[in-house]
Amino acid sequence: MKKVIFYLLENQTEANESGMLFYEKLACQKIVKAWHAKQRVLVACQDQAQAERIDEYLWQLDTASFVPHNLAGEGMKGGSPVEICWPEKRSSSTRQLLINLQEQFPEFAGVYYDIIDFVPVDERLKSLARARYKLYKEAGFNLKTIPITCE
Repeated sequence: MKKVIFYLLENQTEANESGMLFYEKLACQKIVKAWHAKQRVLVACQDQAQAERIDEYLWQLDTASFVPHNLAGEGMKGGSPVEICWPEKRSSSTRQLLINLQEQFPEFAGVYYDIIDFVPVDERLKSLARARYKLYKEAGFNLKTIPITCE
């Protein structure tokens, strides 16, 4: 059964010193967890700058949390277990889990059975998340929302 888990951020936090937003850091935590569960993951970013922030964060993890990953179009044929893409540089391979950081509904979502998405605190981004929620529902996904307090 197809499912989407939305993480609903409940309070505002500032970006950290590297410019990374809380939900981007949370996405990285979900990437690490998925990799340790032996899942192949596609991380769909809003733009190249966000993809590079995610990539850099993953490279900074300690050895025990290391995640083999690459930006779309880099690395070995077939890509690493975790691939990070953005609209202009989309991965051609399907993976087990999609982590969506894009503001719009990912047009390729239908090929996934497991998706993680986020509802940021910012009202504009929250409105876009509501629109994605409706589109996932129309596409036949089971939806679950989990509130998260930003730290």
